[in-house]
Amino acid sequence: MKTARSSIYCPSRFTHKVGESLVVEVELTENPYDLPAETLYEMAARINKKRSFLFVSKVLGKHIPTRPEIPLIASALLASIYYEGKTGKQAHESVQLIEALKDGSIVKTQAAYSVVKDLNYSLGEPVVFIGFAETATALGHGVFESFSDADYIHSTRDLLLNEDVTLYFEEEHSHATDQRCYAPEHLLNNTKPICLVDDEITTGKTALNIIASIQRRYPRKEYSVLSVLDWRSEEDRRLLTEFEVEHGVTIHTYSLMSGKIQVVGTPSFDETEVHSEKKSAEETKVNRISLSSVPTDFPHHLHVSVDSLGIENKSPFSAITGRFGIHSDSKKEVEAFCERAGLYLQSYRKGKKTLCLGTGEFMYLPMKIALYMGTEVLYHSTTRSPIYPINREGYPIKNRFSFKSPDDPKVMNYTYNVTEQNYDEVFLFFERPIDDERLQPMLEQFSGIPVIHIVDFT
Repeated sequence: MKTARSSIYCPSRFTHKVGESLVVEVELTENPYDLPAETLYEMAARINKKRSFLFVSKVLGKHIPTRPEIPLIASALLASIYYEGKTGKQAHESVQLIEALKDGSIVKTQAAYSVVKDLNYSLGEPVVFIGFAETATALGHGVFESFSDADYIHSTRDLLLNEDVTLYFEEEHSHATDQRCYAPEHLLNNTKPICLVDDEITTGKTALNIIASIQRRYPRKEYSVLSVLDWRSEEDRRLLTEFEVEHGVTIHTYSLMSGKIQVVGTPSFDETEVHSEKKSAEETKVNRISLSSVPTDFPHHLHVSVDSLGIENKSPFSAITGRFGIHSDSKKEVEAFCERAGLYLQSYRKGKKTLCLGTGEFMYLPMKIALYMGTEVLYHSTTRSPIYPINREGYPIKNRFSFKSPDDPKVMNYTYNVTEQNYDEVFLFFERPIDDERLQPMLEQFSGIPVIHIVDFT
């Protein structure tokens, strides 16, 4: 395994006590941008027999709300470290991005995003970025948009009828292990370097699984793995080196923060503290909005999906998410579409404090549109990941909404930390239209918010 870049070596130790009987020890070994750990994550207890803890990212816009600039700045910072590692050149823009993440103020994050919009790194060769569903679909897209001459694909857990699966692999510690790619074969049937993007690497097995899958059909010599956090053990790193030799490939790894973790115990809480939010009896106004009328040069993708109940959905998918592949020459038009859509949705706003909520894998477009919807807007997404909600000082997940996924009723979805924000309204973003019956379980959870806007794209 090749060294990613020359790094500032900042050994630091942290002890995260989660509940009464779970302790996660963290030792940082590499921190190339000297970021405080609390800038990137907090620790929570995960309801998962395979893995009982979760690094709750503060820069992803997934589990907890954030201003929509923050995840895009974090993506650009990952792009910077990749650019530096690949070219040996300094990404001078990274200084302002780092300062914005550390400071967190509106002024600095907005100024940093103006830098992000203009990023156009060149590696001197084309590259293919692949983001992992569901958490890293937006992260991967944000990294990709920082480069010229690049393609972007994200994996999906959706099952499409009569469509060839370009790639299939497993994410072993996840609740939903199956991952598929439906990108056109020409995006992978080449020798371009591939960069895999994920929010966190714990063992590296998911990355090795997808690389093995690619090598079987579209072999090449070089891969990179890019992540916000990297917690691989010495044994995990040794296995990667052995994998390189076995498959005749070189794998570079890059991260904003890496180290070692040691976990002792399992989650245990006082039942009176576990806090799944109760539905409010307040009357809520529900409003449907379609963005199909917002001008765009991109056609929709006409594919039929099927859910776990065997129910088919023939509504088209968006063409600008990366689900079916997208090239960097589309960047300006995607930005322009998101700005038009944001200004259009801003006209529907009814209050001062607004939540924009992506759903599942559909994160990037809602996040970018939220940027253009005015002030006092926060963003995050629904998730499949069940986390213990504990109403305790210093614990990141205070409350939880749980509901059947409108896209697939056999899949449980969760949304965290909604009630304490006292939102005036919420915009729920769906890639495709959802019927009223499937929406009802989710709407019941959000019934305490005065206005709910249901937004679809196709």
